[in-house]
Amino acid sequence: MRKRVFLAVILLILASVACSKATPSIDSLISSAKSKIEAGDLKGAADDLESALKQNPDSVEANFLLGNVYVRLGKFDKAIEAYEKALSRDPKHIGALTNLGVAYYASGELEKAIEQYRKALEISPDDAELHYLLGAAYVQLEDLDNALAEMNKAIELNPELPEPYYGRGVIYKLKGEKDKAIEDLEHFLEIGPGQDPRAVDEARKLLKELKGEPGGEDK
Repeated sequence: MRKRVFLAVILLILASVACSKATPSIDSLISSAKSKIEAGDLKGAADDLESALKQNPDSVEANFLLGNVYVRLGKFDKAIEAYEKALSRDPKHIGALTNLGVAYYASGELEKAIEQYRKALEISPDDAELHYLLGAAYVQLEDLDNALAEMNKAIELNPELPEPYYGRGVIYKLKGEKDKAIEDLEHFLEIGPGQDPRAVDEARKLLKELKGEPGGEDK
């Protein structure tokens, strides 16, 4: 009888081990998601992160990463929800603040995007990329003076960052300052690489238009 009791105890322990191995830990799920993000498997990464959040819905890291995945998948409403959950636990998470602004920007909610960028800049006022993002939102609102000020600040903080030159080139074009627009767009193309191929193509088209060359498009 005693042996049977012991055998039953061993069975329970083995069952417990089997269950624990069948359910990956939140850390392993997050690690797996990061690997899948790097490999471009966004759907698989989302599945891992959603499983992680079933274990701990308040995980800042899992919510932040899930927001990033949803942005790349174009699911901006879900991205906003994930970032807001991360920020509810860590209101000064600079990445979540910034990327929440990006999600709002992509959704066309420009005022909300600006609000998030400004919150992020309160924490990190010398972040050149944040000033660029804020400037881009102002361009969309046709507030060219504020847009130009933010692009200038981004360039002042990090002259090697390509994107603000593109942004400033667009602003100068809209302001009718052709020579300055050409200078900035050419510099944007020079100091890459690594820019968004679509922005590179657009910069080339804008330059052709500004120079009166074939292949340019009226904007």
